[in-house]
Amino acid sequence: ESRQMMREKKVTIPELFRSSLYRQPIFIAIMLQLSQQLSGINAVFYYSTDIFERAGVSEPVYATIGAGVVNTAFTVVSLFVVERAGRRSLHLIGLMGMAVSSVLMTIAMALTDQLKWMSYISIIAVFSFVAFFEIGPGPIPWFIVAELFSQGPRPSAIAVAGFSNWFANFLVGMCFQYVAELTGPYVFIIFTVLLLIFFVFTYFKVPETKGRTFDEISAGFRSGGEKYTQEDLNTLGADSQL
Repeated sequence: ESRQMMREKKVTIPELFRSSLYRQPIFIAIMLQLSQQLSGINAVFYYSTDIFERAGVSEPVYATIGAGVVNTAFTVVSLFVVERAGRRSLHLIGLMGMAVSSVLMTIAMALTDQLKWMSYISIIAVFSFVAFFEIGPGPIPWFIVAELFSQGPRPSAIAVAGFSNWFANFLVGMCFQYVAELTGPYVFIIFTVLLLIFFVFTYFKVPETKGRTFDEISAGFRSGGEKYTQEDLNTLGADSQL
């Protein structure tokens, strides 16, 4: 297997999209990166200060500290669970947990003026949102992207994934404040919808990669009935069994 990897031809970014062999995996890679940034995690960090102010916290800096502590703690937790549980399972759990948290956040923020104790539900929802992010959409997309591709196409695939990630991050950073002004406490409904879309996509389209070789993963894509040309197969090298 190592000799086969050494013989693989390097795959360029245009070839990733032209070749039917890589078209589905690269689409999955892009969607996973979008699921990370369009989950609303950065928007939560942007908005957390206001949430804590509504909760009566006198020093808004505690919002950043609290979210940061949770973020750090669950980053450590993810280091232990990522090799024990399946990548796909963790991503699904993270997406659904974030979706539920964003719904709670929306309800709590909408009712804070009528029910003062709802502001504390907002705080819990923010911490829960951040925790579920670090369990799933935070680390998992990078694991899956690296494991979807063999050595030949991997550098180009990582480059495309990185661009998708940062472009989505840029969109959230530029647009969130304006959307929040228009929608008020209901801004996170948008992220709830996106999270549910990404959940459905992951459930039906993303394969489990933990403990599987590239050949086993690519065989799963072929079982979908997609036909590969000889040129596609040649990109894997002379000894490929695909």
